[in-house]
Amino acid sequence: MQRKPIVLVISSQVVSGQVGLKAIMPAFRALELQTVTLPTTLLTAHPAAFPKMAKPAGGALPAEQMLEMVDWLLEAGALDDCAAVLTGYLPTPDHIAAVAQIVSQLKARNADLIYACDPICGDNGKLYLPETIVAGLRQSLLPLADIATPNLFELEQLSGVSSLDDTQNCLQAARALGVAKLLITSAPAPEARIACLSVSPEEVLRCETARAPKAPHGMGDLFSGLYLALHLKGEPKALGVACATLAQIASDNLETTQLPHGPVRLAPAAIQEKINF
Repeated sequence: MQRKPIVLVISSQVVSGQVGLKAIMPAFRALELQTVTLPTTLLTAHPAAFPKMAKPAGGALPAEQMLEMVDWLLEAGALDDCAAVLTGYLPTPDHIAAVAQIVSQLKARNADLIYACDPICGDNGKLYLPETIVAGLRQSLLPLADIATPNLFELEQLSGVSSLDDTQNCLQAARALGVAKLLITSAPAPEARIACLSVSPEEVLRCETARAPKAPHGMGDLFSGLYLALHLKGEPKALGVACATLAQIASDNLETTQLPHGPVRLAPAAIQEKINF
């Protein structure tokens, strides 16, 4: 019996809510992909989920422990069929160094392994992780990445290209990072619309959907997991399906800050428009 490929997912974990690993996992279940999950932090909730409360209890898990766990998993054979790695929230430079070591180790075992990096560091014009994290992502992880999924602000911070208010500037910034496939999850779009750009040496695709007035926490986590899952399944309209599915989820959950707890239902693909570059 042929064993199914496994995805190693490394990101944050919350007790209450649907962000980090809890937002990512439904995407892989929707595509029937097996996963091994490794938390970088354990918090009671997303910091914005309960605004009247103090900082959530919990904190970062030791980076050394992550390396010990991966060594154990490798020895046990639990990662023998690892086809991809997805990383999200990494709270310290030590966690970035640990991820670089893990990804390099797994790529040495499997040259076809895909590494997808969601370079979480900020949004809406504000960094919520130190600049040392931005530097670590740029210098240590993006050179290893086959796919990266920054939002527009993260792209600006990582590339050093400012004023990303038009598509050509975004393409310049994306190419400056040198990642084979880079997805910009909040590219320039008309008012009340939201766009995503997929930039690779072969082509540039643009997908545009309606922008919800507000969206639940964890949408970026879900997007990175869903796109990678669709990519691994060989879906030619991975961008369109991922964008349309998130637009539908945002539309259906306007009255809450939390993603739904039910299964992810894939929406019909939105239009993937090829653009000149």
